[in-house]
Amino acid sequence: MSPESPLSQPVDDLPDDVPTLQQMVRDLRAVVQEQRALLAVLPELQATVTQLQAQVRELAEQRDRHSGNSSRPPSSDPPWRQRRKKPPAGRKRGGQPGHPGAFRALQPASAVDHVVVCAPAACEHCGTAFSPTPPRRRKVRRFQVVELPPVRPELTEYQQEARRGACCGRRTWGALPPEVTRCAGPRLQAVVALFSGACRLPRRQTQVLLSDLFGVRLSLGTLSVLEADTARALAAPYQELASEVPRAAVLGLDETSWKEAGTLHWIWTAVTPRFAFFHVDRHRSRAVFDHLAPPGAAEHRAGPVVLTDRYSAYGHLPPERRSLCWAHLARDFRAAAERGGIDGVVGRWVLEVFGKVLAPWRPYRAGALDREALLSEVAARQEELRAPLRWGEEHGTAKTRALCRDLLARWPSLWTWLEVEGGEPTNNAAERALRPAVLWRKSSFGHQSECGEQFVERMLTAVATLRLQHRNVWRYLVTTCEAARRGEAAPSLLSEAPP
Repeated sequence: MSPESPLSQPVDDLPDDVPTLQQMVRDLRAVVQEQRALLAVLPELQATVTQLQAQVRELAEQRDRHSGNSSRPPSSDPPWRQRRKKPPAGRKRGGQPGHPGAFRALQPASAVDHVVVCAPAACEHCGTAFSPTPPRRRKVRRFQVVELPPVRPELTEYQQEARRGACCGRRTWGALPPEVTRCAGPRLQAVVALFSGACRLPRRQTQVLLSDLFGVRLSLGTLSVLEADTARALAAPYQELASEVPRAAVLGLDETSWKEAGTLHWIWTAVTPRFAFFHVDRHRSRAVFDHLAPPGAAEHRAGPVVLTDRYSAYGHLPPERRSLCWAHLARDFRAAAERGGIDGVVGRWVLEVFGKVLAPWRPYRAGALDREALLSEVAARQEELRAPLRWGEEHGTAKTRALCRDLLARWPSLWTWLEVEGGEPTNNAAERALRPAVLWRKSSFGHQSECGEQFVERMLTAVATLRLQHRNVWRYLVTTCEAARRGEAAPSLLSEAPP
């Protein structure tokens, strides 16, 4: 607007005989001011729209997350989530012709408690009656039936007699045996630990089972006391495994959330082929990792090779000690593929290369491929993975660029599992070990005290380790509880031979 424009002159300087023009100038000036105000807030509005669009995309990604493109468990998948199904093979259900049969093996004669002879009275063909005396050469078909005997708890009453001293006349009571410390014996204590810690039953369900199966009625407080006794009985074997963690050659580490009295905690697990160790902590940080595998604790070497996801608590590890989990990476790139656009191209490209790189792993585990052939076939595909990662770093969205950039920066950690005996491309063993803890958390909402924390981490450790070694959990718990009552050492969790 030029300085000579009538709109720039004061309205009061205009002639009095043009009131309509004065009003028009006022209205036009108000319109101009409104437009200037809109132009001033337009950048802010554009920024708000951009922010809201980003939030909508983030919410849409959260809505579409499932077990196939994130670390969420399959139990959290929505009902409309369609899992990938194998294409039909065109065969009928059931066993196929020529397949090896599966049948229940007969127990030896020494394990049989009762023998019932079922002899025919007459020939089913001609009707001839048979002699009640068995023939000299018997031919029998054996059929065994397993049954549980009627269970009646064994109740022992200890009567402490009182005697008076002849000289002082004071009363002295007889002492209970040292192993009698609770109203429940060691086998009943082991049953409570088995129900609560191995089967992850709530205490009220444990109460019901004890009453229905054995006719034993225990209060909730007594169950808590027995759990605390079991945790103390497992203290020595638990500490023995804690000292073995930093000595392991390869460790699979993972963590999941937990609650203690409503406060957020974390359960950490360290898994090897021989044992699984669990630790409950308030933090999910490097300090907890250093507590599990202290730096310099391993003799004559830097420490175990750790299979992990991309969590930052493990970021300080050098490439030769850290092996990234390819299963986690596959879920990340599957999420990128489902976002579509450039990210979809990158995700599908990387997943295709992943399939080629890991193709020799399954025949290697099955024994159809030796280690030299595995290394040779994987090495031929390694550099093929760089192309999609570099392309995603340049052209993908911010999330995909960050993922590709991080993997290129940690390139050696993608292949550490090939350089150590016992290494695996995935951390599936640790994730499987955490599943009982996740199910326990869903049904119990965590624990309420330090005693509960000890029971959780020690029972998870004992049960998972015994399962890995194919040992009987019930027998081990009975032996451990009996040893604690007698003041003896608990059996080791590192024994390879079944008890």
